[in-house]
Amino acid sequence: MGINERQIVKGLFINGIFEGVLEEILSSQKRNRLKVSYLQPFSEKIIRGLKEMPPGKDMKWVLYASTTKDLNNIVYSAEIIGWENKLELSQERIDVVDAHIKEYQPGEECLYFEKKKQCTNLISLTDLRKLQNPIPVNHIFKTSDGTSLKSRSRAGGWSYVYPISQEVPSGLILKSVFDAEFETSIKQSLKDNQNSRLARLETATKLPAKTAVVSYAYNRNSDVVAEVLLRANGKCELCKQNAPFIKASDETPYLEVHHWVPLAEHGEDALENAAALCPNCHKNAHFGQFKEYIRLHHKLPGKNY
Repeated sequence: MGINERQIVKGLFINGIFEGVLEEILSSQKRNRLKVSYLQPFSEKIIRGLKEMPPGKDMKWVLYASTTKDLNNIVYSAEIIGWENKLELSQERIDVVDAHIKEYQPGEECLYFEKKKQCTNLISLTDLRKLQNPIPVNHIFKTSDGTSLKSRSRAGGWSYVYPISQEVPSGLILKSVFDAEFETSIKQSLKDNQNSRLARLETATKLPAKTAVVSYAYNRNSDVVAEVLLRANGKCELCKQNAPFIKASDETPYLEVHHWVPLAEHGEDALENAAALCPNCHKNAHFGQFKEYIRLHHKLPGKNY
């Protein structure tokens, strides 16, 4: 299934799937790439994200999976096209899934309901792929708080994660990951005592090494930018102050166009979702203490505009 322009894409990471199960699915796909296959996570908990926001025309779910032999790397990805509660299946549906599993996933044997604990989730998927370059789990980020996934020591569980745009070529790293890791190292440095920092600086190189990174960008509409800048007429649309300086390149007021709902979170590239901000307000909207308030109300609390 392709991605349409209005489609929301969500990611689900499942930790520690038996590789034999995934390899059977890969084998069956060679006969029919669009053949639906099934996963039965070993858990009695419902994957509520899939239940409440099921895959469909406007909602795409991507599966990222580690294996029991390699818990700290994403080795497989697939498209999730359906979710069902096994405890609510009709006998007719059970017979259909059982027949499929016996023919295409014989290692699973059948649609099981109990293996020490009730197994609730039945995930339908297509287009399973084994990644040529496995992605460390700490290179993807949870949608709940934006933090990276932690290293795993045992199989089980899942997390809702931001989708990965595509595989990163070997030897490269996503710029977003590179920046996030640097921010983490800054926080750690701030927690250290000054003597430790100064000791490290004594031996640190003053000419930093280079790292090749991969960056993805949205094809933004230049008309939206132009209209928003003209609408602002040289004043920040958040603090209402004049632009801080005039650009040398074209002698126009310097303002930055910001999306209230970020494009990375499926915000629209439209006039209603954009504003021309001074650099200070732009950083405040992204990183400030009141960024969620600004996003919702398009203004700072405690100020009269």
